[in-house]
Amino acid sequence: MNLIEYLQQQNTIPRNKADKFIKLLEKYDENDVLYEAAINDIDLTNEEYEELFVELEKESYVDSIFIIQCPFCDSLGNTYVEKFDIPETDECRFCETEFNHRENYITAYRIYFNYKKKVDILTDLGEKINYNQDRIFEISDEIRELEDKRKAIQLENIKFATLRNELLVDKSESKMYNKVADKYKDKKVKYIGTLLYMKKCVITCLECDEVYELFQIDDNYIGVCSMCQKEIGINFK
Repeated sequence: MNLIEYLQQQNTIPRNKADKFIKLLEKYDENDVLYEAAINDIDLTNEEYEELFVELEKESYVDSIFIIQCPFCDSLGNTYVEKFDIPETDECRFCETEFNHRENYITAYRIYFNYKKKVDILTDLGEKINYNQDRIFEISDEIRELEDKRKAIQLENIKFATLRNELLVDKSESKMYNKVADKYKDKKVKYIGTLLYMKKCVITCLECDEVYELFQIDDNYIGVCSMCQKEIGINFK
């Protein structure tokens, strides 16, 4: 039962006053603070007021709170949930006048409407099952997608490793490395094999039908015939 339903069924105050209270509560939300000044509009007697809020607090629809009010500037200060927590004297945080806090506070109430959504248990359970099934399908699709990506990355790694191994050319395989290195001793010489264009073709010397060996000289590339030692320039575009 929520607060509104309780007020409609209670017998502590007359129905017309309960209706006024319900109308007043339309302006409030869960956990809002209800001040005594607002309650005065309901025209409750002291006895009705005390009995009603004792019952409301007992049913956990309200909690009493105590708000310090400065007797000099009427400003509201700290809020306490227990009276014994209120300090005896302290300064007003606005006008900075010291006064007795235990004699200068107002009582207010924090409201709990306790609205609860009425649901059909079977319908709610069915919705949760359907959601979980849909989520399982989504997760399965995500797993398949991740597995496809993993396989693609694995294949790329294999291709990279294969290409790397193909490109690792030992200068000891070159017949001309020492001569080229000696000729270009002031430059950085690197033997890069004999294959061109994705390792699919070679350059052959027209005079002696020997394959050109390829070298990188700093940032330039040349081919050197391993027989006649003829050099050619190579440009990669």
